Amino acid sequence: MGSNNDRVKKIESAIEAILADWYGRIKEHYVTEEESQELGVEPEIKCFLKPRNYRIKLSRQNELDVTYGLAAEEKAGQLFIVASVNNKSQGFDYDSFVERLKSSYWRSRNEKPWTDPKFDHFAYGDLLLFEPSMGKSVSLEFRKDKADIVRLYFQLEPQHEKLLLENGELLRDLLESYCLNPLKRLYAESYREQ
Repeated sequence: MGSNNDRVKKIESAIEAILADWYGRIKEHYVTEEESQELGVEPEIKCFLKPRNYRIKLSRQNELDVTYGLAAEEKAGQLFIVASVNNKSQGFDYDSFVERLKSSYWRSRNEKPWTDPKFDHFAYGDLLLFEPSMGKSVSLEFRKDKADIVRLYFQLEPQHEKLLLENGELLRDLLESYCLNPLKRLYAESYREQ
């Protein structure tokens, strides 16, 4: 299927497209870095599109301070997608958040969202392996004086890796719809409840 570096680059290309598209859709609702210089205020949105550093940071004074990320990693020949959220909010209920993540991913793993006959028989869980438990597919890193990071690790199912890497649209949809969007939604719900 190509070198490990080529495999990671294909996934990173999909990740970059997802975050660039998301940034393009929402930037009009935030002060961008360019606008911040003109207005003399801090930017409310930043987009980082560099290999191994694909993130969108949203920061509104007294309202929101969060960074979402997607990355591709290769470990012992296996490919992983890492979705993350960096949280700076005091008093955030991580236990409740992780329980929501586990419940959501457990339920959605059997969904078959595609209509294309080549892919309509696949569920999310057929293509990405995810065991929603702390210490396995979910990690929490507490960092003093910095944002805490929740990371979700999804392993590309080895028997379907070639299919995913050869079908960019399927890969992008899988990464956005299964890895990133539920994380964003569940974080936002948990953030609002605190």
